[in-house]
Amino acid sequence: MDPLDGLVHGLLNSVLTVAASIGVEVHNPKWTSKGALEIDVFAPSKADFEIFLAVAGPLGTLEFVSDLNTAPLHISEDELFSKAREYFNSERYWECHEVLEGAWRLSSGAEKLYVQGIILVCAAFVHHQKADDEVARGVLMRALSQLRFEPATFHGIDVVSLRHNVEHVISSGRFEPFRV
Repeated sequence: MDPLDGLVHGLLNSVLTVAASIGVEVHNPKWTSKGALEIDVFAPSKADFEIFLAVAGPLGTLEFVSDLNTAPLHISEDELFSKAREYFNSERYWECHEVLEGAWRLSSGAEKLYVQGIILVCAAFVHHQKADDEVARGVLMRALSQLRFEPATFHGIDVVSLRHNVEHVISSGRFEPFRV
């Protein structure tokens, strides 16, 4: 076994042990290409969540925390897509997926299919982060058929480049992060 794999599994096991010891649930572990661990934390209360952060903090650097129990801010469509691009480019694919669902619900026609295609790309990379590349490739194949859109850009996303990058991942079989 690669020593790095041992460290990665050790970190996850430590986080799971800390969580269980204080009555917090940790689900859906995902790894970025930079070795960062992304987890979903379910705590009985905000105070329990704060305790978890304080106890788990020394295990590694905490880059960001999002409290999903708060209502999302009402932002413009351009701000929404800007936030989605920021999440995607930071390999925070789950959060990008969640942000884009709001836009997807409000869109229609070809735009709705295109947004759904981007959401599927995010979902594929979430599967990759969970080391399930077989499922990830299948999701990317579904996404590809929906990534056809006439304008060259869509809310700051280079439509042609996105499609090209997805095609490259599918043909090479390598999930290399790219920017949108």
